[in-house]
Amino acid sequence: MDKYGDIISLSKRRGIFYPSYDIYGGEAGFYDYGPVGTLLKNNIENKWREFYVLGEKFLEISTPVITPYRVLKASGHVDKFLDEILTCRKCGMAVKAEEVPEENRVRMECPECGGELEGSRVNLMFETDIGPRKREKAFLRPETAQGIFVNFPSLYQFSRKKLPFGVVQVGKGFRNEVSPRQGIIRLREFSMAEAEVFFDPENKDHERFDEVKDDIMTIIPAGMDEIKDTVADIVEKGIISNSALAYYMALTRRFLLSVGIDEEKLRFRQHLQDEMAHYASDCWDAEILTSLGWIECVGIADRTAYD
Repeated sequence: MDKYGDIISLSKRRGIFYPSYDIYGGEAGFYDYGPVGTLLKNNIENKWREFYVLGEKFLEISTPVITPYRVLKASGHVDKFLDEILTCRKCGMAVKAEEVPEENRVRMECPECGGELEGSRVNLMFETDIGPRKREKAFLRPETAQGIFVNFPSLYQFSRKKLPFGVVQVGKGFRNEVSPRQGIIRLREFSMAEAEVFFDPENKDHERFDEVKDDIMTIIPAGMDEIKDTVADIVEKGIISNSALAYYMALTRRFLLSVGIDEEKLRFRQHLQDEMAHYASDCWDAEILTSLGWIECVGIADRTAYD
C-alpha cells in the first residue's frame, strides 16, 4: 500500500475521517469526521480565527447555506460556475475534461474503453427549492463569500463607513463535483474558511505591508518558471500587482506554516488567463505537494469591484 493508502486506512482506524453512509455502501464525495478528526478540524479553524479575527481584527458573520437563485444569478455563478466534462457514449465514464489525457482529448477517445467521447458543460451547484407550494428556485451555496457580499451595506455601516475592513465566515460549501475522489481532497460537501477584504479599488496599498515584506515566498507566475524571492521584491517587480494582495498571500503562507505545512512543499501559482474565475482580475493558488502531486488548498483573488 502507498503512503496515501496508508493514511486513509489509519484515518479510519483512529477516528479521523471515513466515508459517509458507509453501512449503506457509501456515497462518493462525502466524508464524516470522527472524534479525533473533529478535534483536529476545530483546532485548524480556531488557529485560522487567531490569524484573521484576532490578528487582523476582521468581523465574523454566519449566513444561510441555501441561497436564492437571484443572488447567484447576479454574482455570475448561474451562468459561469461551470465545468467542461467528457462523457463516453459506450461505457458512460464522465470526468472533467482537464483530467483526460491530452491525446485522448484530441481524438475524443475514452481512455477506459476506447469509445467515443462527448463534451458538455455542467453547472456545479446543487439545486433546491424554497417553500413547499409557491417554490422559489435556489442553490446550496458553492462558497461562503456571497453571504458576506450581500451583507455589505450593513457591514459597511457597522465599520463606520471606513475602508478597508475585512469580514470572515467559516462554514459549509457545496459543489456537485463530476468525479469526486482522493478522499477528503475533493468533496461535494466541505468546510471552508473565507476572508473578504473591502478596499478602495483606487488604493490597494496595505498599511502593514512592511511586516511581511522580508518574508520569502516560492511563486510560479503565469507562463514563467518558479521564483523564490522576498515579498517586497516580488511586488517591486510587478509580479504581484499590489501590496494588499501580496500581504494576504504572505499571511496565508504564515498560517499554513503554523499548522504544520512543510515550507519546501508550499508554493503559490498564478492562474493562467483561461482558468481565471469570472470575478477575478488576478488570482493565486497556495498549492501543497503531496503524494498525489500539487494540490490547491487556498485561493487568493483580487475581485476588484466585481461584487
